[in-house]
Amino acid sequence: MDLSLDGRVAIVSGGSRGIGRAIAQALADEGVRVVLAARTQDDLDAAAHEIDRTHPGHVLAVSTDLRDASAVTQLVTRATDHFGSVDIAVSNVIGHVIDANKEGSGPGAGTFLGTPSASYREEFEHLFLSAWFLADAVIPQMKHRRWGRLLNIGSGVAREPMKELPHVLPNTVRPAVAGLYRMLAKELAPWNITVNNLLTGSILTERNRSYWEWLAAERSLPVAEVQRVMTDVIPAGRMGEPTEMAAVATFLASEQAAHLTGQSIPIDGGINRHL
Repeated sequence: MDLSLDGRVAIVSGGSRGIGRAIAQALADEGVRVVLAARTQDDLDAAAHEIDRTHPGHVLAVSTDLRDASAVTQLVTRATDHFGSVDIAVSNVIGHVIDANKEGSGPGAGTFLGTPSASYREEFEHLFLSAWFLADAVIPQMKHRRWGRLLNIGSGVAREPMKELPHVLPNTVRPAVAGLYRMLAKELAPWNITVNNLLTGSILTERNRSYWEWLAAERSLPVAEVQRVMTDVIPAGRMGEPTEMAAVATFLASEQAAHLTGQSIPIDGGINRHL
């Protein structure tokens, strides 16, 4: 299928690793000029090198902080100066931090009784404000061109809180981000701008592997046992791959998905129980 994406320009936040990196690669494979945005320059350089190896001149890596409105404005300016107006924007900023050495500063995992108010503010900055800043910065360009795609990489907890794990922060903030994008979908539809959320389940990323190691240590269990328990509840019987997330994101960015907007789409192997 020709997705009619050749020559489009995309910003992918969190594009240096995991799901974001897979989305960036998939878009580049369709001829999209991709701007990778993240905080860690070494990871950005590695991801950009891989894309540039197969698609020379199709990638720009920008180290930035998506929680900073002025930094996001500068990011969009650099993307526009380098490739042209931004057509696709993927918000993919992590929330609570599992491994600060890899992910930088941020709130930790926790439960309601053990999580201070400052952590909620940090999580809101990480997840909600970063998505708001990116959308706010690119929407004027999209309106002017009467074409655009906004995607938020969220989590299944946006629809159904996960009480079995110490996820009080994403349980609280992820639904707000999904609500923001749902509201924007209705507001921006007249300009042929689609806005959708992708709700992840258990995806085989380096970040999730770090999380399973942390959870195993917290519960004094082998890592393999933690993975088994989490896999057993997935009807598909396995965890997802970043490339599977990327395939859906790339379709949503395409011309063929022009009538698909305002949706929160679970990619979780069937674990979500909602109709």
